[in-house]
Order: sequence, then structure tokens, then C-alpha cells
Amino acid sequence: MRKHIKQFPVLILLLPLVGFILCADIFHLPRTIWSDTEANFIDSVGMYQMVVTDYPTPCKHSYRCEVEVMPSHTRAYLYIMSDSVSSLPSLADTIMAYTSFHRGDSLGNFDYGRYLRLNGIAGYSYASKDRWQLVRRAENIPLHLRPKQWQRRLYERYKQVGIAGDELATLSALTLGYKEDMDKELKTHFQKAGAEHILAVSGLHTGILYTIIIFIVTLFGFYPPLYKSHFHQLIVSSITMVLLIGYAALTGGTPSVVRSVVMLGLVELGRLWHRQPFSLNTLLWAAFIILLFRPTDLFSVSFQLSFAAVFGILTFEPLLRKTIAPLQPRFGFTRSLRDYILPMLTVSFAAQIYTLPISLYYFSQTSNLFFLSNLVAIPLAFLIVVSALLLLTIGWIGQMGTFIAIPTRFFACFLNKSVGIIEHLPYAVSYAEIGLPTVFIMYAIILLFTYLIRISLR
Repeated sequence: MRKHIKQFPVLILLLPLVGFILCADIFHLPRTIWSDTEANFIDSVGMYQMVVTDYPTPCKHSYRCEVEVMPSHTRAYLYIMSDSVSSLPSLADTIMAYTSFHRGDSLGNFDYGRYLRLNGIAGYSYASKDRWQLVRRAENIPLHLRPKQWQRRLYERYKQVGIAGDELATLSALTLGYKEDMDKELKTHFQKAGAEHILAVSGLHTGILYTIIIFIVTLFGFYPPLYKSHFHQLIVSSITMVLLIGYAALTGGTPSVVRSVVMLGLVELGRLWHRQPFSLNTLLWAAFIILLFRPTDLFSVSFQLSFAAVFGILTFEPLLRKTIAPLQPRFGFTRSLRDYILPMLTVSFAAQIYTLPISLYYFSQTSNLFFLSNLVAIPLAFLIVVSALLLLTIGWIGQMGTFIAIPTRFFACFLNKSVGIIEHLPYAVSYAEIGLPTVFIMYAIILLFTYLIRISLR
């Protein structure tokens, strides 16, 4: 035990922090310690002034607006009924509404109010006809809302070059983190095929962008000594992190993206100090930094799945690779194929095993064909990200945008069709409902199994 604590000293900081967050939630300590969702206007009818902090999202019979209720700047959701819409508010507009905000009711075992508060939303409200009005259009977008504006402009750029329908929905979800256009059927295809992580802007997408940035700033790999000089390495690391932080802001700062950016920041620091750049200690430091500034991320499914997957990749995947090493062919075309396919399979299997208990607990289902969908989805995700990056950077030159949009649409369409086929294969999905005690038992078995394999390989 002492050996592990010495190896991962951040555990001394991380474990008390996690314990404090859990105690604060269990014993209902003042939430203002970590959030501003304690609002005195909840369940009170009145006239409220609000600033719209995101573009309206179409729902079944309304438009959902994320707003800041003045003067407290408390975040909330305002649902504007469709029959009351003559001119929708836009980003940073000021509106007035005579309404009442509510915390959110429990839907079965799902506490919607708690879910909203953990996401920084104090409550929600509805505004019907004649109950709201646009007070002022925004002349300048505040700095903290600029990423939303940039995201919208890039989304509109996709539409301008002719990308539409499911291809637009997949492309915008995969590259911008914008999922409002994705219908339930398409989401189900990805979920049951085990490729839903492709749609969530996460470590995969951030890693692809990171690789592209490093490739460019080192002069397309033709001048690697640029990255060996300490001074140039500092410049390269600074440029890389500024771009990654901008990308995280652009995609909404989801826990998986923040985790990836923090980890890559620690990787760059490790390079500067000539330390091991990517390790379990890096993952633990990333968790500590994120929870220190955003404690409620501990209860986020995205945070839990993201860290569980990376933990499995760092601990279980190397053991899995060593276990099957003697079975691998050693020559010819088969070896080249092995070098491409086997790492993808071992990484996918390790991530799937370590996220299985969480997936069953929250979603009561898991994909059995995740290895097949990942063989298709991961290369396509790389091609989509690269083509989208080209589209957004050089697509404005002449007809380049229309030209680049052709392969971009093809890759997105091929991805959608592939997951649809895999989802309909026999035994593609297994269903099981488990409780929290079962989650801990499953993780105990998984960790014991990992430990036994490690012992056997010594």
C-alpha cells in the first residue's frame, strides 16, 4: 500500500477531495460551496429579466432557452411555447417573462431537479403567449459567450456547403459537440452499436486534434528537432495548449473534453520537465484538478465513463496486449494488419470492461459488438475530423468548401450506415438492470482479475 501511495502521491489529495464532495451531497451541505444553483426565486411567480446564454433549441412543443436570471446571474432553462413565438431571442438578448421557476420533479428513480443542479441549472420555467417579450437585442456578444457564437458560425458553415440531414447531425455532434439536430433513432443506432462515444466530443477527438496540431507546429514532421530544443518545446507546448483550451470552450467544456485537455496539458508539462508524459499519475492529477474547480463533475456520467475508460486503457490494456503477444503472427501482410487492428481491439476491450458497470447502472444495456463498431467508427472519426478541419480552415477559398464537403458527407454517411447495420445484427445488445452495490462488486472483480493477470505475467 505504501508503495502505491509513493508511486501516486496525488491520491493523498484526491481521496479526501472525493470524500468531501460525497459527504456534501449525502448530508446536503450548503451547495453554494461549489455551485450557484441556490436561488431564492424558485416557486415564486413574478416578472423576471433574463439574458439568453445559448441559442434556442427546438423541442417538441417549445423552444428551450438557457438563460441567466438577473440580477443574480443564476442559470436556468426557459421553455418558450411554439405558439407564442413570433421572433425568437438569440444569444445574449435580454428578455422579460412573467413566470415561475421550478426545481424539477423526480421521474421514477431519476431526480431531474438534482440532475439540473449538478449541471449548474437552478430550475426551469415555461412562458406561453403574452407572458414573455424581447426587451433588447444584443449589440455585442460578451466574451464568455463567444465560444457559443463561434460554434454556431461553424455549424452554419457546414450547412452553407450543402451538408444536411443525418450527415449534418453526425458531423456537428462529432466535431462541435452540438447534438440538437440528432434524432432519437440515430442516437439509438450509435448507442446499441457501442459507438456512442464517437458522438461525444471526448479524448478521441481531442487526441486527434492534438496529433494534428503537433504535426503542424513541428513543420509537418519534417523538422522534429524543433520539438527537442527546450525553448522551442515551450513555444510548441504553449501554442498547443491555447488551441486545445479554445477547442474545449468551443465544444461546451464537457467533462470528457476537459479531462483530455487537462491530461494533455500535464503531458506537455511532463515533456518540458523530461518526465514520463502519460501515466496513471497523470490521470489522477487530471481528476484532482477538475474536481477542485468543478466538484459536481464527480456525479456526471460523462466524467465517470471518461475516467473509467482511460483507467482501463492504462492498467488493463498493456496486460491484455502482453497476454496475446505469443499468439500474434510475426511476418508478412498479416503482421501489418495485426499492428493496425490488435491495438484498436485491445484498447476498445479494456475501455469496455472498465465502463461496463457504469453503463449497466445508468443505461441498463451494453453493446456486445463494440469491437466491430470501433474498427469502423474510429478510423472514420479520424477522417471526419481531418476533413472537417480542412473544410473550416481552407473551405472559404473559391469552391474548396463544396469540394471538401463531398468526402466529408461520404464519411459521415458511411459512419451512420455502418452503425445502423451493426446495431441490427443478432445479439448486438445485452440488457441488465443493476444497483449501486452490484457496481462495486463488479469493479472489485475486474480489479482482482487485472491484478491476477499482472501477477501471472511477472
